[in-house]
Amino acid sequence: MDLEFRSCVDDAWYHVRIETEGDGGDRLRVKFVGFSDDHDEVYDAEELTSFRDVEEFRSRFRRMSIQVQDWECRKVVKGTVVCAAISIGPDDCRFYDAVVDRVVHKEHRLVKGKEECSCNFILFWRHGPKARSLTAQTLENVCRVQPPVDKLDPLLTTFLDTAKEKIETILSSIFKVPHEASHHTEPCTPNCREQLSFSKRLNKDTSLSRRSLSKEMTDNPLEKDEHDMDIGGIPYMLLVENLEKGISPFTIMEFIHQQATISCQASVWPSKSSEAYTRGTIIVDSKRNLEKLSDFLENPDHIIISSKGRPWVMTEKSALHETPRASIQSFMLMSQTILQNRSPTTNNALKVVISGTKEYETAKLLKDLFLAFVKHQSRLHRRLLIVEGKISHLML
Repeated sequence: MDLEFRSCVDDAWYHVRIETEGDGGDRLRVKFVGFSDDHDEVYDAEELTSFRDVEEFRSRFRRMSIQVQDWECRKVVKGTVVCAAISIGPDDCRFYDAVVDRVVHKEHRLVKGKEECSCNFILFWRHGPKARSLTAQTLENVCRVQPPVDKLDPLLTTFLDTAKEKIETILSSIFKVPHEASHHTEPCTPNCREQLSFSKRLNKDTSLSRRSLSKEMTDNPLEKDEHDMDIGGIPYMLLVENLEKGISPFTIMEFIHQQATISCQASVWPSKSSEAYTRGTIIVDSKRNLEKLSDFLENPDHIIISSKGRPWVMTEKSALHETPRASIQSFMLMSQTILQNRSPTTNNALKVVISGTKEYETAKLLKDLFLAFVKHQSRLHRRLLIVEGKISHLML
């Protein structure tokens, strides 16, 4: 299976081969097809210091994207996720993910008896130098991202399993620490080690301009924003309503971890027998993760739905000032361990539907209906408070 990898140096996608090194495959060498060995990226399992790091690293590999053919252009519609080329400079072209915002259709030409697409594709870039902006691209620069698969390459699986085993060993040592040690002012967690972890390396390396497809580029470090590091802070809670009855908190946590690479704590509330839905809370350990999760949940380009089509609706978010941060972090470490020990399955209880699809249009109507219902409930609650106040005043 041909693989592509989103480089940790310039965040672009490349065709790669992988090799494992060291004892038990605890080192992974990523070799870029068409480039010399000098461009290899080497990763040690110890750099992945949390299950979030493992999931993030795993998400950087996928099956090779396929060039869209001229006669297939009608299949590229609004909401389609593509991997497209951006010209960085002369003879320098790199590939990044984007979502099709709209298509400007034009009549196709016949060139030497072959159909040639003349359409323009307006893309919203997910990452790369044009991130969060719109540009027009022609079909020759657009590749179709293939559906994800559970297993990509046995060597990658071996490397990730080794990294997970090391994390579990660290977590086991943390939870075996005597009670008195839990009051130490500087608790030791996998993410506070001084060595260069994968997440720190990622923040460091993605600020560099890496390579050209035709020639080597000189590294050009950019200034890093000191606010990129989220130190301290308090936990935050999000209230999500219109959940499917019977959904497991771990299903929510696993889904968010897979889709947004965020570790969180989730709980599902009991519901009345007369209610068709239930509600739950999601807790994250920092404002940065709150913003990241909010962006994912409130993104107008997609909606999260259950397998039965019920859309999630986020109604509130707030800071938990009275909740000790250490207890939240401890719970999340334990949650990560439990998630890791669960059998690897494809979660079909929840999915993301993209704007422009029939499923999205249906979900949007249902979401708007529920929001109208919530507003009506809010008005009834305010009226109840007013009437209760009047009754209490009359009884004085």
